[in-house]
Amino acid sequence: MPPVPHRAVPPSRFCVGEVGTRRRRGAVPDPAPVTEGPEEGEHRVRPRRRVPPRTPRRWSLAALAVVASVALAGCGTAADRPDDNSAAAPGIGAAPGTTDEALGGVATEQAPIYWVGTGDQSGYLFREFRNPEDTSTADPVARAAAMVTRATPMDPDYRTLWSPVSTVGTSVSPDGIITVDLPAAAFGTQLSEKDAQMALQQMVYTVSAAAVTAGLLDASTAKEVRILVDGRTGFSAFGSVDLSDPLTRDTSLAAPVWLIDPQTDADPGSPLTVFLRVLPAVHDVRWEVTQDERTVRSGTVAAASPGSDPTVGTELRTTIDLDPGEYTVRVAGTNDQGTVLVDDHVITVAATR
Repeated sequence: MPPVPHRAVPPSRFCVGEVGTRRRRGAVPDPAPVTEGPEEGEHRVRPRRRVPPRTPRRWSLAALAVVASVALAGCGTAADRPDDNSAAAPGIGAAPGTTDEALGGVATEQAPIYWVGTGDQSGYLFREFRNPEDTSTADPVARAAAMVTRATPMDPDYRTLWSPVSTVGTSVSPDGIITVDLPAAAFGTQLSEKDAQMALQQMVYTVSAAAVTAGLLDASTAKEVRILVDGRTGFSAFGSVDLSDPLTRDTSLAAPVWLIDPQTDADPGSPLTVFLRVLPAVHDVRWEVTQDERTVRSGTVAAASPGSDPTVGTELRTTIDLDPGEYTVRVAGTNDQGTVLVDDHVITVAATR
């Protein structure tokens, strides 16, 4: 089948450098090769831990509650809303500020980046908050979009389906339309229609979260994402999906088992807050913290009530005291097909500062 023809967008529809809610094209340096984490079943080599400690501007671990709490939240909104009690995984409405020594002590906003899972969770999206790789780009939405294509997930169980690019253009309108202009090189890999849809949702989730985190859109505003390729619409993404129409979030891609906080390679102090979300289709859910294969702390997550909305997740937040050292935090549950779904993160609890 011949490629779908695509047309140029009139300049009035996509403004580069316009003042206000419009964002100019953001350029980031040439990308380094992206190395995806190993698939499930392979030997897992953990990436090195980040050296600079995170200094949350609005969230303090010391201020976290000392008791566990269980709450209900909409699917896809766990940690997708402001939450003053979460240090490593705040809501979509506000990301923590960090002071990174490598950036000369300049305060920068962390970017919400969504990744695709692997193994039994390969059909779902997970989010990490990341320090910007390039602070010369003023546009936080363009920075986040570029990181989707070029950054490596901290968790080796996550991956990206995009090819790395160095330039991304974005614009945000007050009515919730987010336009992302990508080079054709970002679609360099031929994907099946299913994987192509997943890759597009990876971008949609990321830029819509970044727009709210940056204060460009309100969290309650309905959001549509228009993806252009070299300034044109109608491109065939990854050789499988036509981009003529705007895209919205597909809530069915929210991870049924998701360890939100702490993130992989975090270096929190003690007490540590464990924050997780599971969907009603998952049962017999347990969480545990282990060190050298020894269980240090563990617990269960109450099952959803019969007849619960399948898109509404149960959140659990509990705070525990841990000695300094390396730990694995894990949450696991069984879905209706009998498959055990797991999300686990390796962290290092820092000595009291």
